[in-house]
Amino acid sequence: MRLAQALQPRSSVLYRFRFSVPPISLSNRKGVHTRPDHPISPDPLHGTAPEHDAWLVLHTTRPPSSWPSRIEASSPLLRELKRKLTPLKGTVTFAYSPEGGKAQATRDMETEFGWDEASPEAYAATLYRAGSSECVELTRVDASTDIRSLVSSTAKPPVTLPNDEVHFYVCTHGSRDCRCGDVGADVADTLREEVAKLPPSGRIRISEVAHVGGHVWAANVLVYPFGDWFGNIRPRDVPSLLSLFDPPPSSPLDYPSLTSHPLFRAHWRGRMGLSKDQQTQLYTESLPKEERAEVSTDSSQSYSIPFTTWDDHKVMVDAKPGQNLMEVAKAAGLPSIEGICGGQLECATCHVYLPPTTPVHPPTEAEEDMLEYAIGRKEGESRLGCQIQVTPELVEWFRREGKDIKLPRF
Repeated sequence: MRLAQALQPRSSVLYRFRFSVPPISLSNRKGVHTRPDHPISPDPLHGTAPEHDAWLVLHTTRPPSSWPSRIEASSPLLRELKRKLTPLKGTVTFAYSPEGGKAQATRDMETEFGWDEASPEAYAATLYRAGSSECVELTRVDASTDIRSLVSSTAKPPVTLPNDEVHFYVCTHGSRDCRCGDVGADVADTLREEVAKLPPSGRIRISEVAHVGGHVWAANVLVYPFGDWFGNIRPRDVPSLLSLFDPPPSSPLDYPSLTSHPLFRAHWRGRMGLSKDQQTQLYTESLPKEERAEVSTDSSQSYSIPFTTWDDHKVMVDAKPGQNLMEVAKAAGLPSIEGICGGQLECATCHVYLPPTTPVHPPTEAEEDMLEYAIGRKEGESRLGCQIQVTPELVEWFRREGKDIKLPRF
């Protein structure tokens, strides 16, 4: 279906509405605030948000407790939309939107395998784009939707939400990782409780989102249309998180008050529209001057890393300290390296082959699990490029030994 057709008639495709706190009783969810807590990851958070310039949210009224671990295995449309959005630096996921008819899908996601092809998937959706404080609401997204035109359009969308609305998305995908189901659900409930205490404004939406990557940092809270990602959030952090966006910043590109907030420094993962280097730079600039040297890197220094493609084409690729092999390969446009999950150990699309004697740390259990999905896995050689950091020692070893990093065909 062409975009022009999709916009006719207007009332059947795009519409504008304001959200209030969903009319959900906290008693509907068992064990509110009594779920087990989980240790907070000590790993640095800044720069861990996947790079993306667009985010498409498919709304479903099915609660997270009914979601399968890997929704993409049950949703052909999700797989198709990911395929279309990846070249556009976009991503897509499901969100539990209990606003009833406002976000009712034409055909809701099924939790079991097996699909009735005569009844294709279709969902209400929200599209966010980098550099815009507005978002586009669509009443129907299906396999025929012209995603490229929607994402790439520089013209103002015909119907958008006003830029004074704030949308909080909390990952509560418990079947994917219990930390999200426990801590994420507590944070989502607390958000609703705290917003209910505020004077009614209709400007805050709270949704529970499916897996976004980085469940080690649960609870993950994503704030749009600004595109800021926060990790390691606990219920006690919710009042501070709300205060950051009430009132919201005047522009998603200008955050003088947000970056100086202690919660930003402790919990910020990154922002839509920024590369990992830009995320790290923004975080570094938010720190007191005496602390900046601890997180800054010498971006002027560079190395050459040897790669060999599946068809035996050898190429030397520029790399910088602090990058990983996935980032290096993607920046150089090398084939077969996609890094769909953004380096969050949630896919195997940055699969590489390293010589068995390469001086790198052994794969973790999580990396081993993801390597099970790698096509053409080789025991003792297969690694995920996102887990291998560029270091002077590694560069020197490749030079001295005359070895290289080999890429699989797929």
